Amino acid sequence: MTQPSVTYHSDAVAGKRPSWRHEWGRQPFALRVLLILFAGAITFSLGGILLINWFPSVMSFFGPYFELLVKIPTWTYMATLPLIVWLMYKPRVGRRRTAVIAAWGILVGGASELVGTTTGLPFGEYTYTDWLGPKFMGHVPYFIPLSWFAMSLVSFDLASRVSKRAMGRILGGALIMTLWDVSLDPAMSRAFPFWTYEVDGFFYGMPLSNWIGWLVVSLIIAAGIELIVGGKRISTAIAPWFYAANCFFPFALSLLYGLHTAFFVGLVVTALVLSVVLRFDELGPSE
Repeated sequence: MTQPSVTYHSDAVAGKRPSWRHEWGRQPFALRVLLILFAGAITFSLGGILLINWFPSVMSFFGPYFELLVKIPTWTYMATLPLIVWLMYKPRVGRRRTAVIAAWGILVGGASELVGTTTGLPFGEYTYTDWLGPKFMGHVPYFIPLSWFAMSLVSFDLASRVSKRAMGRILGGALIMTLWDVSLDPAMSRAFPFWTYEVDGFFYGMPLSNWIGWLVVSLIIAAGIELIVGGKRISTAIAPWFYAANCFFPFALSLLYGLHTAFFVGLVVTALVLSVVLRFDELGPSE
């Protein structure tokens, strides 16, 4: 018995990129609500930091609630991230394949984090604090494996716009995923104490092994996604802007907390990724 075919849609047709307003109107109501919550969490966090920077005296009132005021938008951001990605790709990939991709990303990402926090491999020695909530086996916050699934799939989407080759999509997706960490890591370990490194690495305390580990884990997840989707293009028009928002948040935090190198490098690599992706959106992916 033959398997029923799955239709894959691409919103990014060479030479015809849908406008954000057009694409927004096409999204399901639930996805639009989640995107508003996601954007609201980022806005609340950055607005609160600006308020404290401009008017330090407000800490006399907000000081006792500071940790809670950080956790609420951060947890909202982390909770909406995988839900948004699920709703973005389910109509294009299908419920079953999206579930398999989610399971694969969560399994590989979660396992790598558990090994990393207990042995130091492959990222280097680090520890998650309690600011990201309850932890799996006392080591890895439950939000973290979900974010591996979500951003790996978005990164794979962006890479599929640049290359028609499987290896190009896998390598590109892993690289785009790793570049997200350029400003994410300093923002989440120095601006806020979401995790800490046991060594004094070269980039705001982060060792080079962290980026190597990110690349290796991202390659494994991207290879699985390639296998699951069967080489089909799964683009959605809002993916570049969603990736941009996820990069903007940490490099804006880096700027507000004086981590200027992390801000500048994060801004440059994000602009480079998006410029290449959007350019190939117009021309079509290369061979």
